[in-house]
Amino acid sequence: MNRNILAASCLAVTLIAGCSGAGVDRVSGISSADLTRSVLPLNDGWAAAEGQVTGGANAIDAHIYTVSSRKALVDALKEAGNAPKIIHISGTINLSSDDQGRELTEADYRVAPYSFEEYKNAYAPSVWNVKPLIKKRPNRKLTGPQEEARKASSKNQKDQIVIDIPSNTSIIGLGKNAKIIKGMLQISSGVENVIIRNITFEDAFDYFPEWDPGDSFKIDSNYPGCMDEYADASHGPQMCPGGRWNSEYDLISINGGKRVWIDHSTFSDGDRPDSKFPPVYPFPQNEITQKVQHHDGLVDITNQADLVTISNSYFHDHDKAFLIGNSDGKTADRGYLRVTLHGNYFDNVGQRMPRVRYGKVHSYNNYFVGNAEGDGVGANAYERHLSSLDHKPKHNIVRQALGAGKESAIYSEANVFEIKNGDPSHAIGNMKGKVAYDQGSMFNGKMIDIVEEANKASGKPLSKEVGWTPTLYGPTPVLPAADVIDYVKQNAGAGKL
Repeated sequence: MNRNILAASCLAVTLIAGCSGAGVDRVSGISSADLTRSVLPLNDGWAAAEGQVTGGANAIDAHIYTVSSRKALVDALKEAGNAPKIIHISGTINLSSDDQGRELTEADYRVAPYSFEEYKNAYAPSVWNVKPLIKKRPNRKLTGPQEEARKASSKNQKDQIVIDIPSNTSIIGLGKNAKIIKGMLQISSGVENVIIRNITFEDAFDYFPEWDPGDSFKIDSNYPGCMDEYADASHGPQMCPGGRWNSEYDLISINGGKRVWIDHSTFSDGDRPDSKFPPVYPFPQNEITQKVQHHDGLVDITNQADLVTISNSYFHDHDKAFLIGNSDGKTADRGYLRVTLHGNYFDNVGQRMPRVRYGKVHSYNNYFVGNAEGDGVGANAYERHLSSLDHKPKHNIVRQALGAGKESAIYSEANVFEIKNGDPSHAIGNMKGKVAYDQGSMFNGKMIDIVEEANKASGKPLSKEVGWTPTLYGPTPVLPAADVIDYVKQNAGAGKL
């Protein structure tokens, strides 16, 4: 085990517990012991509902590690198991690398005969969609050698880049440049009491995205030649809009875990945003949303995950930020998915900030910046589709910041929304939900009743009767909306502890 605690780490700007003498971070003024053994403040959001989240704060010295490679991280987690442990991240850890530190790419994971070009051609709408529809959609269960090879290739990548985090863990970035890239941390069912702070997460890149021909598929007679049965090359389901690329990995997946605090961290696609991978099929399968998606969420909270606080973090340059609840049909999520978000900064994020199903979510003092322009204009979907192809916006199109999904209960207060070319329905959008509440928030410089105005704009009204009132605010009172922008810009993100 590469445990570098008492020597080189004592020379770092951010000192850690276990070094002789009291260390103080010269930038933040926070003592080393406070940073290393930090715990969630009392009553700080839903994560604190069943007591303080301590992570690895009670770790013995033998379970305090400094790691700078994937192998060292995996070894530290395995050695300590579920015992309290503190893992410091030094520099950049590439999760898509082997034990010698060599980066692994598509060629290393690929199983023959997979190739993207052959896969794309095998399941092109002009080939796949001409078959009989199933429940008014193309068959969504792809078959054939290319899909089998894609699945096997994807498994190889998943086995390497997904790192399971055990209970009673603190993962703390050292200094201002700690990064975890090209992989995913997973907090699974049965795991609890986890703290993640002061880390930049980037580019959980899926080399083997899956084409789903039935996703968003619609028989729309406004599209020339669109019909439910194949007639010829110009008439049939292949001429209808729909189909999406889907990817596998989030930067952090809270997949059934509970009592999790994520703080002062930064999340993005890094230098490989999905905007670099435009649609590969011709009209009508070339909408902006049909780009080849290599990134999934930034932080997803699913499968009865519960009691999570995400604070003072920066989410930027990504389309779908995070889900809380991943399916309308998962009624087992009722009573779970309780999440608090405060002091976070969302910049050039398109949607899901978050999209909520079933959960009670408290969102306050967050700052949302984006642009809703780009879907095109016209009397129907076909005309809007054609219009959008002329504009091709470079930003991620804001569709909704807070998405009220099935049986969700979002309580929003003192948030600030700056959404160019948008209206209040882009701040709080109805995604098959029934309720949402907001108070004290600002939209494009004006204090308004956002739910009431969103109801007017969308025509899909939400009741304000969410059935609960937050009580878990921690040591810091809610800021008025007028103070949120300065506070968030100064505090949100890695390197600002």
